[in-house]
Amino acid sequence: MSDTTKHARRGRTKVMSDEKRRADIVAKAEELFIHNGYGKTSTDEIAAQCKISKQTLYRLFPGKIDLFAAVVESHRMRMIDLSSDCDELPIEEALAKIFMIELDQQAYEIRASFIRTANTESLQHPNLREILKTHGGIKNRIQLTEWLDRQCEQGKLSIENTASAAQMLMDMLTGAVIFDAIGGFSWDKTENRIAHFRQCISLFLSGALPGRDQD
Repeated sequence: MSDTTKHARRGRTKVMSDEKRRADIVAKAEELFIHNGYGKTSTDEIAAQCKISKQTLYRLFPGKIDLFAAVVESHRMRMIDLSSDCDELPIEEALAKIFMIELDQQAYEIRASFIRTANTESLQHPNLREILKTHGGIKNRIQLTEWLDRQCEQGKLSIENTASAAQMLMDMLTGAVIFDAIGGFSWDKTENRIAHFRQCISLFLSGALPGRDQD
């Protein structure tokens, strides 16, 4: 290989795809939102932390509110995981996987911290509430309802109102995450947290499995 060819290869600039850059921006913005809050995080700071120009930031995200929506969308998929096929698992294990109850403590606290920050900030910035609903809770509830419908069709569950049941599960399992984060992560051991979530699932299923006594 000639010296000229070597120099040309060394001098090539690796171009990051927009998809990868967007993901990096979303991840850094989430960190900043958790640390500073939405209101005190500026687009200047986000661009600086990502080592990009504001022009590049605004090309990918027209405004800070659009970036917040992207963070909520990304975070939503880390609250309820319906991307994998859980239909073949026993119902209790499927729900444990869907709600990712066995996350390690660090991943769990990052997930919980953003929920806490987002809900707190939405009190001061009402325009965030609709984003939390449309990009977060509503989408998760719809997908979870569809999954419950499939389980009922297969005879694995017997639920009269699957939309209400989906909301109930989210109240028990994602709601517990919020209250835990607000309280400063009260479970002293990871296994105690996991045991609590498993009990929530068990109590839910005691009223949703087919063949139960409804009298």
